[in-house]
Parts: sequence; structure tokens; C-alpha cells
Amino acid sequence: DIDPEGKKFDRVSRLHCESESFKMDLILDVNVQIYPVDLGDKFRLVIASTLYEDGTLDDGEYNPTDDRPSSSAYVSYGGLLMRLQGDANNLHGFEVDSRVYLLMKKLAF
Repeated sequence: DIDPEGKKFDRVSRLHCESESFKMDLILDVNVQIYPVDLGDKFRLVIASTLYEDGTLDDGEYNPTDDRPSSSAYVSYGGLLMRLQGDANNLHGFEVDSRVYLLMKKLAF
């Protein structure tokens, strides 16, 4: 669904999505002026802690001390929000105050 609570900002839409591969729900704010999304679009989503191929972490504060399992992960991308919710086994890689990159690609059918 797109903006089920109504559109709050001109350039941002809130997507409510369900995974076809995992039992996960996603709420994601997207700047639709930069990345247009239509109802019914399918996309592949990858979440990473780095964009380096060798796995090197980015410079910045990284604190891997909180390893409690969780059923939800909340991420803020400069005011755009993401909530990923589902099986805690699929969320074990998230750490408090760590960098999280979201890579998204529309799938053509």
C-alpha cells in the first residue's frame, strides 16, 4: 500500500510492503521525486552495513555490543524512516547506532 494514512509530504510516500521470500513486513519512506514507486511495483531490497566489496566498515562510530534479538528494526535515513518487522532470525545483523545502507531495485515483469 502507498500512503495509507494520507500523504504528509509532497515528495515523500510511505510504502507498506510484504516480503514474498521471508515473513517480513516493511514500512519505508521514499522520495518519489527521485525514485518513483507505483502501487503494485515489485522490488528487490538489500540491506548492508557497508558498500565496500571487501566488507570493510565505513569510518564512523560503530558499536556492536547490543546483540539482543529483536522483532523490529527501525532505521532513519536523514528523516526518511524504515521499519522492518518479522522473524527475529532475519533481523540478527542489526546493531544499535550502526550504519545501515538500503539498496533497492525495481523488478521488471
